[in-house]
Amino acid sequence: GLAVYEIVKDKRIANAEMTGAWEVALAAIEAGSMDAGKFAQGINSYVSTICEELLSLAPASRQQRYPTYHCPKCGRESVGIYAKVARCKNDDCDFHIFREVCGTYLSEENIRDLITKGRTPILKGLTSKAGKKFNARLVLQEDSSTKFEFEQKRKK
Repeated sequence: GLAVYEIVKDKRIANAEMTGAWEVALAAIEAGSMDAGKFAQGINSYVSTICEELLSLAPASRQQRYPTYHCPKCGRESVGIYAKVARCKNDDCDFHIFREVCGTYLSEENIRDLITKGRTPILKGLTSKAGKKFNARLVLQEDSSTKFEFEQKRKK
């Protein structure tokens, strides 16, 4: 919160007096001495101004672009990778993969491999419900769910 405040402290969005002015205006509307439409126009103008100010804080050249991938369930290029989940942005599709699996955080490369190749490399140090460590790859199934594929033990 403090970091955000440092960024916006000189912008109109951080002006606490605005709240007081709105309360006075709302009381005037309630009393019938101010037109509600005029107040709404003022709010619209304020929102436009703060949106322009906030958007100007991050020029397009500095904005990081995150790739999207084809959804294995609906086929659209709409899977985004976020901090805790990779999911399809299509409202009609429920495809998602949680980034943490058995105590291991899946990297963006792991998610990309799972979505594009249908499997991850061997993930080491996964933890079972019983607390035991194991190695396995995550494999995407036909229904877009995932399952483990365990390493083959080498025979002596």
